[in-house]
Amino acid sequence: MHLDWGIKPSLLMYVAGAPGGRLAVDPEVGGEGASFWFRLDVERSAALPGGGTTPDARAFAFGGSVAFFGHFGSFVGEIGDPEVRADEGDSWTMSVLDRESGVRTDAFRLVGEPEGADGGRLLRWTQVEVSEAGAGLWGGNYPAGTRFEPVTIDFGEDVTSR
Repeated sequence: MHLDWGIKPSLLMYVAGAPGGRLAVDPEVGGEGASFWFRLDVERSAALPGGGTTPDARAFAFGGSVAFFGHFGSFVGEIGDPEVRADEGDSWTMSVLDRESGVRTDAFRLVGEPEGADGGRLLRWTQVEVSEAGAGLWGGNYPAGTRFEPVTIDFGEDVTSR
C-alpha cells in the first residue's frame, strides 16, 4: 500500500532547471518519472484516530521525504512523512512533517470524498490545494488555494521492492 503523488510538475521542472537545483529523495520513497510513492507506515497509521490500512479507514500515515532545492541549492520545501485524514464534512487534509524542526503542518486540502477506483483498490482525490498553513511552507511561491497534482492511495501492489 502506498500514496502515489506527482506533487506539482512546475515545481519539479523549476528544481530540475535551476543552476544547483536538485531533489533529495529518501531511499524509502519510490516512483517513476515525476510520480513519487510514499509507503504506508503501518504503526503510525494504526495509532491515528480512525487510522488503518483498508479503504474504509479515515486516516493513513506514510513514510519518506522529498525535499526540493532551487537556485544554488537554496531550500524550497519538503514533503515529509505525509498523513492523510478525513475532516468534518467531506474534505480531507494531508499534513507533512518538517523533519528538521519536528513540526507537522496541515499543508494540503484534499477536496471532497475520495473517488474509489479499480474495484476499491484505489482512493483518489483530483482536487488538491495548498492550505493557509501550507502556503508558509513554500516561501510564498504557492499561496493558499494553489492546485497541486491529484493524490492516490493504492491498496494493491506492494511497492517495497521498487
